[in-house]
Amino acid sequence: MKMKKQALFLGKLLISSGLIFLLYRKIPVKDIKGMLLSVEIWYMLPIFMLLVLNTLLSSLKWQLFLRADGVRIPYSALMWTYMIGSFYNMFLPSNIGGDSYRIYDVARMSKEGVRTAASVFADRVSGFLALVILGLLASIVVAFRFDELFFFLGPLLILVLVGLVLVALFKQTPVRIFLRVTRLDRVAVIQRLTDKLFLSFSCYGADRRLLVQVMTISFAFQCSVICIVYLLALSLHATVPLIYFSAFVPLVALLEVLPLSINGIGLRDAGYVFFFGWAGMTDIQTRSLALLFLAMSVCYSLLGGLVYLCRIFSRLSESDNGQPSSSANPH
Repeated sequence: MKMKKQALFLGKLLISSGLIFLLYRKIPVKDIKGMLLSVEIWYMLPIFMLLVLNTLLSSLKWQLFLRADGVRIPYSALMWTYMIGSFYNMFLPSNIGGDSYRIYDVARMSKEGVRTAASVFADRVSGFLALVILGLLASIVVAFRFDELFFFLGPLLILVLVGLVLVALFKQTPVRIFLRVTRLDRVAVIQRLTDKLFLSFSCYGADRRLLVQVMTISFAFQCSVICIVYLLALSLHATVPLIYFSAFVPLVALLEVLPLSINGIGLRDAGYVFFFGWAGMTDIQTRSLALLFLAMSVCYSLLGGLVYLCRIFSRLSESDNGQPSSSANPH
């Protein structure tokens, strides 16, 4: 198993490295360096504020899912855990790292591992659904402008697939048929976990107010990400209509979801080069935009690392004082 994980990581590393080499090999480093040095710094303040807003929105949505399933965790604890999870996402080979930490940390506080896992999964699915819907709506406009149907067909196909997954989860029958055919339903642990997960999903689906709230938050989050990338492009002196960002940012995000590279590196760059090249950005601007987005993501995720260090030092201090450690606060 360990060798398999190492081989998978090596494969992702090769794909990321290969894509980076192909995309940047003919672009003079001095030109990209000059473009990055010319960034208008004052755009960074609204970008940082949007990043903070996204953290607040994501933590709130997560809390709504947990409360709907009877799990009560303070909002501040979820916010710190979410930030640490973002740090894990950036510096571990897969997004599973961040989600695993979120499940572990909240399950440790709530003693409800399955319900916590269901909330994290629902959080991911709701965000992904909003991402695909926004991309689909904007891609209709872009498809007509460029007279290229593939801008529309891709998001449409993904939306259909996501819809099928949601139907399978809420109807339960397709999943139970799969377990029966594969005989996994004979494993008591799997059957018990499946029943608990379906119970959580039933709680979500039965609460229409909850669904409206989480989808509203999800759309607000995705719109914020679009604005962040748009502001980054403006800081690079690129003048591209916002409608293109509304269509292309979700498509690039969908590329990053593919488990083919390390943290989307290479795939993200290819997406920016391909899609924003259509929108009229230069080769230097598209590649600089990809690098600037990565740098921004790394810098913001480091705040989660600082929260993690504060949490560790807090626990050590409490242990030295003979007090029980608390995971609800990073300080």
